[in-house]
Amino acid sequence: MTLGISQVTIYVEDQQRALDFWTGKVGFVVARDMPYGEHRWIELQPPGGGTRLVVHQAAPGRPAPAEDLPGYVMFHADDIVKTHEELVARGVEFTQPPSRQPWGWSAVFKDDEGHLFHLGQR
Repeated sequence: MTLGISQVTIYVEDQQRALDFWTGKVGFVVARDMPYGEHRWIELQPPGGGTRLVVHQAAPGRPAPAEDLPGYVMFHADDIVKTHEELVARGVEFTQPPSRQPWGWSAVFKDDEGHLFHLGQR
């Protein structure tokens, strides 16, 4: 059996703001953007392909992102220090810059919706 992850969904208050963040600041590309009921179905992927990120409209009253804990989506980079520098130059806010941990390199960044994400190094 072959099993993989095709996409991960994050719930956002403003799909256009999320789209602008992930494409303009992080550098993802739009894989799919189409009507989906009252909202849009937006799939983004890292340059070169890989697991897609779906930015889905949050339902009213959905809990806000945790302010102090990163979510369960972890990104990786071949060179975390260089990637951190590039993302900061594009306007991405890091709440924790790259640091060496017992398990490897780790950093935490925030999207324009307030979600926190881990960035690790392979």
